[in-house]
Amino acid sequence: MRKSLFITMLCVLAVLFFTVGCQGKYADAKKVNQKYMDVVKKYVDDLEKAASAEDAAKAINRFADGMEALWPQMKALSEKYPELKDRNNPPEELKEMQAEAQEMGKKMGTSMMKLMPYMTDPEVQKAQKRLQEVMTKQ
Repeated sequence: MRKSLFITMLCVLAVLFFTVGCQGKYADAKKVNQKYMDVVKKYVDDLEKAASAEDAAKAINRFADGMEALWPQMKALSEKYPELKDRNNPPEELKEMQAEAQEMGKKMGTSMMKLMPYMTDPEVQKAQKRLQEVMTKQ
């Protein structure tokens, strides 16, 4: 009984080791990047649906909320992995993810055009300022 329990525990530990250990050097970066991509996708969807300045301000503020949580993690990863700053030469392990991020960036740029009619609205300007402050926090 004890021997089978020991073997079972050993197998569980081995699976955990290989599951966690085989995710690669950039597992934490991948996790944060996926969260970032989810936040950006939601922002793009919100911008696409924006039919008023109020909708636009809400979209920007939701994006700022997401970035407020992620920005410190992204900065920490940038310090931990200085090689990630070179966007022209990403590590092999992250190339697919970078391609996906670039595609999402294009969609985001197109969607941001929907903000143009609302840029003079005080609430939209306030939301934009908040987003800028989140993104420039040290």
